[in-house]
Formats: sequence, structure tokens, C-alpha cells
Amino acid sequence: MLILEKMLVFLILMLVGLLLAKVRVLDEPSSRKLSAIVLYVANPALLIGSSQTEHNIPGAQLLTTLLIALLMFAVLIATAAVLPRLFRLGREEGSAYALMAVFSNIGYLGIPLINEVLGSQAILYASVFILVFNVLIYTYGVMILQRAISQPAQHTASWRKLINPGVLSGIVAVVFYLLKIKLPDVINVPLGYLSNLTAPLSMLLIGAALAQVSFLSFFSDWKLLIFSVLKLLVLPILLGFVLKLAIGGGDLLGVCIIMMSAPVGSMTVMMAQQYGGDYTLLSRGVTLTTVLCIATIPIVFAVLL
Repeated sequence: MLILEKMLVFLILMLVGLLLAKVRVLDEPSSRKLSAIVLYVANPALLIGSSQTEHNIPGAQLLTTLLIALLMFAVLIATAAVLPRLFRLGREEGSAYALMAVFSNIGYLGIPLINEVLGSQAILYASVFILVFNVLIYTYGVMILQRAISQPAQHTASWRKLINPGVLSGIVAVVFYLLKIKLPDVINVPLGYLSNLTAPLSMLLIGAALAQVSFLSFFSDWKLLIFSVLKLLVLPILLGFVLKLAIGGGDLLGVCIIMMSAPVGSMTVMMAQQYGGDYTLLSRGVTLTTVLCIATIPIVFAVLL
């Protein structure tokens, strides 16, 4: 199965990153620099480059993608509202679980996986999800963290941060595609080279992050284990069945499945550090779901496709 092979390839790259971190070749300062390359250069190049390849995606289908992304995040937000009661969580712990439920690693893991499994034409669909993700994390995400620290006046929704590489490159990709704007080879070729950095660098960084955590500690946290099953298997399969009935198969369904099956996003940890949330719990959630997704994503694909 192609998806299993790709996840095993990603696992090997993560293990290389873990090894590099263990021998201190890939330390925290170098990881931050590589992360900036992925965030500000490689991912945007991949998004913009997706608009230059030959494919036939009607503008109406991109609008459909936007509606699906909005509905998907609405379901995740509703799920996040139920989790504190289900797990009997306190305010700060509940906010961490809410962030983990809604925001997945669609950048470092989702985009490279979509590119490898479905091809560059599917990245256009992913760019729509990224736009919605960025708007929500700096509005809904900030609101959840404000509620956790009981200081609603201390921070406001970070509207200025909506102008970031993920949003801008996503908008450029969609505009270039809809207006049939073709870049010259002298720009396209470097875009291709930079795009190819996304998967290996992302997996090395994830592996380096895994090196900082003790895996044995996860088996004593039953709440996090149950949550991981819900996030990585139950919700993706249930939502996937509904989407399969609504839109059939094709690249759009594949993109939706990957977006829903991705582990907790590392962006949640950075947001919690900035706004005073439980970033320790979030770090553990990111690590556990990232390790488990190597097995769960192929399972979800096997069930739905």
C-alpha cells in the first residue's frame, strides 16, 4: 500500500532526525533555524509551485473545498467543547485538549504527505485548509487560551499574525491557478528545488523533537491515550465516511482524510508558550500522536479507500 510505504519512509527520516538530536548534531538552535526554512521557504514554495503544474481543478471545486474545511473545523470545535465534560478536565487542561482536538500538523506532516501520496495537484486543496487553519488558530485558538488563564483583557485575537507565509502563499497559489498565471522556468525550477526540501526537513525536525520526550510516561496517561484514539482513528473514519458519501473519491477526499488524520500540530505548543497555556501537556500530545500516526494513517486509508 502506497500510504504505508510513505509513512515508513517518513518514519525512517524521523529516526534519522532523532539520532541527529541524540548526538547533538541537530540541537535546539539548529532546529529553530531549519524550522524557519520549512515555514518561510520550503512550504510556501511547495504551495506556490502547485499552481504551476498542469491540472484541471474547477474554481467551484476549490469553493467546495473551502466549505468542507469550514464544516470539518466546525465539527472539531464542537468536539473540543465536549472533551472537558467527557474527561472531567480543569480549565487549563481543557483548553489544551481543545487545541489538540482542533489543530493538527497539516504543515510539517500533512503537506509533505499529500505531495508524496497524491501529487502536487492536490496541494491546491491543501492550501485552502491552511488558510482556514491560520485564521482559526489566531482567533479561536487565542480565545481558548484566554479562557484558560481567565484574563480575557490581556490578549486579543492576533489579526496581524494572519499575514504570515502560510496564508500569503496559499492565497498566491489559488490566485495564480485561477488566473492561469505561469511563472518562467528561471523561477519555477528554484521553486521545485525548494519544494523538495519540505518532506525531509520536516521529518528530521519531528524526529529531533521526539528525542526530547520519554515514551514510557505516555502509558500512564489514560486520558491522552483515549484522546489519541479519538483524534487519529474515530473522528477521521466517521468524518471520512460522511465525506465519501458526499463527494465520492478523488484527490479532494484524499486531502481531507490526511488533514483529519494528522497528529496534533506543534503550533499549539508555541501558542501556549506565548499566551500562558499548558504547553507541557501539549508537547506530550504532539509527541504521542506523531508516533501513533505512523500506524493510524495507513489504517484510516485502508478503511476509507
